[in-house]
Amino acid sequence: MRILHVITGLQSGGAEAMLYKLLSASHGQQFTHHVIALTSGGPFEEKIRDLGVEVETLDLTMPFVGPGAILRLRRHIAEIGPDIVQGWMYHADLLASLALKWPCRDGARPPHIWNIRLSEIDPRYIGRATRLVIRCLAVLSHKAPAAIVINAEASRQTHIAAGYTAEKFQLIPNGFDLEKFRPDPEARAALRRELGLAPDTLLVGMAARFDPQKDYPAFFAAVEKVIAQRGNVAFVACGSGVAVTNPAIARAIDGGDLAQHVHLLGRRADMERIYPALDVYVSTAIGEGFANVVGEAMCCAVPCIVTDVGDSRAIVGDSGIAVPPADPAAMARAIIALLDRPAHNRQAMGTHARERMRDFSIAAVARQFEEMWRRIAADTFRQHEAKAAR
Repeated sequence: MRILHVITGLQSGGAEAMLYKLLSASHGQQFTHHVIALTSGGPFEEKIRDLGVEVETLDLTMPFVGPGAILRLRRHIAEIGPDIVQGWMYHADLLASLALKWPCRDGARPPHIWNIRLSEIDPRYIGRATRLVIRCLAVLSHKAPAAIVINAEASRQTHIAAGYTAEKFQLIPNGFDLEKFRPDPEARAALRRELGLAPDTLLVGMAARFDPQKDYPAFFAAVEKVIAQRGNVAFVACGSGVAVTNPAIARAIDGGDLAQHVHLLGRRADMERIYPALDVYVSTAIGEGFANVVGEAMCCAVPCIVTDVGDSRAIVGDSGIAVPPADPAAMARAIIALLDRPAHNRQAMGTHARERMRDFSIAAVARQFEEMWRRIAADTFRQHEAKAAR
């Protein structure tokens, strides 16, 4: 089967990472994959090409997309001739739905599957153009997609409330490479040497691009409260835009003790070395379905403190702590509570976290996608046969 993936872009993000992992586990004899990105650039573009998967980019400027972009995408789809079109994220879901409004080959349209990643639709953090796309998709959801993939149960209820049809949702969680992300005793000392920290320094980390949904202001506010109460603790933050060259971050850490305690690492390609070095991982996200970074940290046997958004509380379960979103004081209290525990207690929580992730191996998750693609392709073929018989 030939699967065409249409995604908004291939920058650093959860959807992009999940697509890459899925292709890593699925591309081969039974399934071949092709990727079209609406925008160009990004670290995952070359990584996906290195898998042997063809990648094309439309070089669009989002969110200003006109009829010409729809026609270009339609032409690409017709040339590729996929058995399934798998969308990723709102804008790509919409553009592909419009491109598939007309038959692409032999008078037939390949079935189209959407993929939705958000669990909250908050106008404070989502732009007007994206909110308009979400409303358009709600209308189209009754006819356009064969299925709507979500990675968190919370996404289902949020989007049904927004007008999406209820019967098409299919929950397929994020998948993880437990061989790549695993405990590494040497990582602890290595990262502390890199940062110039004492070997016994407690280290708390967060990995997320600089985006309103990730709520870095809450992270920095929590850090400030923690360092006011105890010493021998340092913090690391990784992700695109997480650097002192970012004016918003420079203002947040300028003055006081934050600059001495927070190490801004920017985007790292070696997160499998960062997570195992941490004593505690935190996520201050205010809109999340199933965070890849939380799952990766858990695979590395690190106890996590998450905000109670999306399915985060259910994912960490009793291997971590969930706190209310946008509540730096609650986050700070949870960080201090974990740091105050004996090291062996934190390690036991981390071991339990890794065990919870064994149900989310990328091989098992890829099989769920493949079974869905086979089922929908077979259903579409039967419908075409029935129509031809009439």
